[in-house]
Amino acid sequence: MVMKNSLSLRLPLAVAAGFAIAAMAGPAAAEYPEKPVKIVVPFGAGDSLDGTARVIAEQLKKELKVPFVVQNIPGAGGGKGTAEANKAKGDGYTLLMGSTGALTARPLISKPGYVTSDFVPLAQLVEVPIGLAVKADSPFKSVKDIVAAAKAKPGGVKYATPGPGATQHINMEIFAKAQGIKMKHIGGRGGKGAITKTLSGEVDFVFVGAPNYTGLAKGGKLRVIGIAADERVPYLPNVPTFKEQGYDFTVAVWFGLLTRKGTPAAVVDKLRAVVKKVANQASTSALYKKFNFIEAFLDGEGFQKRIDANVAKHRVVLKDIGLIK
Repeated sequence: MVMKNSLSLRLPLAVAAGFAIAAMAGPAAAEYPEKPVKIVVPFGAGDSLDGTARVIAEQLKKELKVPFVVQNIPGAGGGKGTAEANKAKGDGYTLLMGSTGALTARPLISKPGYVTSDFVPLAQLVEVPIGLAVKADSPFKSVKDIVAAAKAKPGGVKYATPGPGATQHINMEIFAKAQGIKMKHIGGRGGKGAITKTLSGEVDFVFVGAPNYTGLAKGGKLRVIGIAADERVPYLPNVPTFKEQGYDFTVAVWFGLLTRKGTPAAVVDKLRAVVKKVANQASTSALYKKFNFIEAFLDGEGFQKRIDANVAKHRVVLKDIGLIK
């Protein structure tokens, strides 16, 4: 009799608990978002990653009727901002605008406060080809000039990228190794900072996203001498590719939106659906074109596969160039 009474009490409680959980989960997704959403950009304002975040933030605001606020947290090659995003609750109210190196290489090099799997991909948005630029009065007129100078004085040529472990840094080290040269790398705390180091004369050249150069090139402050792409880019039509100069070398960085691990599945699904919708709108395409970004949308699943492939590749490359053991 005691067992029967106990069971009869447990069943209603279990059913009630189940209804309570379902009731809590359902409205959470249906009502999201109920307040402003933050998008962390782990580099400084004004570079390509920041521009991508601001484009998608504006479109998401229109669609979901709440502010999407971009917060720039530069430092440690994207590691500082990414670590800050990793401290947030997994509720969909803090998103990360991730980029190749900070998300896929930095955790292999050090312990930045996160690992790649701490984030759930929502969508890859754009790709940006990388370009090499020098100060307008630099003696370097071509990529071959830089290679020759580095061969003549190992370690004497200095260059800047967004930061240590960034895709630009990794790939320039790959290029240097292929050419049998050694150069000194200096992190710029973002693409804009890397350009500033070149303009000030602290470094000899900068290697960041090519769209960052357009205004300065037109203004006569920078000379872009190589684009690491298969073809010339329309916004810098007079700049030859590395291939045209005799180097089989192409590099592009991807930018994409992620949320914190632990975010409810229903919220992740809602975000993925909305991001897909706005990313493929004509108004978004127009903004991407304005900033010279290349549309490269991948859904959450496709983005996850690309991230996994990048981590595997970077693990091999970083060992090869001596950044990890």
